[in-house]
Amino acid sequence: MVRVAPFRGVFYNQKKIRDLAKVVTPPYDVISREEQEKLYRKSPHSFIRLDLSQEPNSYAAVAELWQSWQSEGIFHRDEIPAVYFLAHRFSLKDGEVKERQGFFALTELQDFSSGNIRPHEKTLEAPKEDRLKLMLACHAQLSPIFALYSQPKRTINRILSEQTEGKTPFIEVKPDGGGECRLWRITDPELIRTIQREMKEQPLLIADGHHRYEATLRYRDHMRGEGPWSGSETFNYIMTYFANMNDDNVVILPTHRLVRGYEPKPFLQLEEALQTYFYVEQYPKTGEGKVWFLKALKNAGKKHRVIGVSFKRDPRYLILRLKNKRILQRLAKDLSAPLRELEVSTLHILVLEHILGLSPERQTSGETIRYSQDEESVLQALEKEDFQAAFILNATKSADISTIANGGEKMPQKSTYFYPKLLSGLVVNKIDPSEEIQEPADK
Repeated sequence: MVRVAPFRGVFYNQKKIRDLAKVVTPPYDVISREEQEKLYRKSPHSFIRLDLSQEPNSYAAVAELWQSWQSEGIFHRDEIPAVYFLAHRFSLKDGEVKERQGFFALTELQDFSSGNIRPHEKTLEAPKEDRLKLMLACHAQLSPIFALYSQPKRTINRILSEQTEGKTPFIEVKPDGGGECRLWRITDPELIRTIQREMKEQPLLIADGHHRYEATLRYRDHMRGEGPWSGSETFNYIMTYFANMNDDNVVILPTHRLVRGYEPKPFLQLEEALQTYFYVEQYPKTGEGKVWFLKALKNAGKKHRVIGVSFKRDPRYLILRLKNKRILQRLAKDLSAPLRELEVSTLHILVLEHILGLSPERQTSGETIRYSQDEESVLQALEKEDFQAAFILNATKSADISTIANGGEKMPQKSTYFYPKLLSGLVVNKIDPSEEIQEPADK
């Protein structure tokens, strides 16, 4: 059972911050150091100053800034709990325009053992500790998690669209990266109860925000340790963006890898190892060859599980297709068939670890792998920077993600990239320990 509740969202005061595009930001975990600097310079009220502070004593600085911005009226909090409907229009690389619909609400925190809320990716300790310290400093959930539910009839999206049709959103923002976000308040008690009923039996899959979710579980446990609790306190809930995985506008992009740090192998030895396990398709490393390579990789991915590769100083692009699944059965006995047969699992277990000798610990150290959704920039960086190989992947299918999560397993880190990312600073959830979650009152 999943419990969803409205909340009193905290928003930038548009009387003081007239251009929201100058203050909202991408999520903290996709921002490079260079982009952080740029966002800092963009506005003295940029959300980056809360979500990814540069200050020496960053957590104390965030707590002070968060309080001052509320006191100064930079932020204001809604008086009435609401559900917030978001329509996010965006374009894909090929020019196709889509509009992803979803809503913000609170959901009751549950341990993963309940099976009602499931992760699909592994997490690292440092980001969880960082997000926990941030919450303890400001007692707010600065950014939502992104959760998927499955509703083939799309009832919730339909009723929210009908409710807001012809009505002016209270927030409209066109972020620098393109697209447009429009946000409406939903305060009608009966409509909120309808959403709660529709979501009650929906298991949730965390699409984005695994570290935030686990940090918020720790925050909840910390707050429970401070004194008596009933379960209805707001710290037992997490701000969540809900999207329907049956909606074609929920887009998953592949995440490619740039790799370094493995012991170089003689060319013939590496060639022999690859051909032992894979059918190898070759394309010349020319401008035209790259076009054909990327096109062939995408087409092959419709029927097979394939990996694109470019090694430094190798004049070819390669497409690898596994010859026999039994090698992965031997190397990853503890994994289910759906998980070990993913391209990303084949890459990390068979190619990086078994063939190239890069241990799992080194793979997750942060020193050996760089991730990107842009295959062109990955292939260019291989030739210009200190990397040994580039691996180009196709997007993981939502059905595979669901199957693996429902089986209680987790995919390797950075296996998925739900596009576009949610904007940070669009809505914040302030946590007041004295407040309790209330059912919506009748009009």
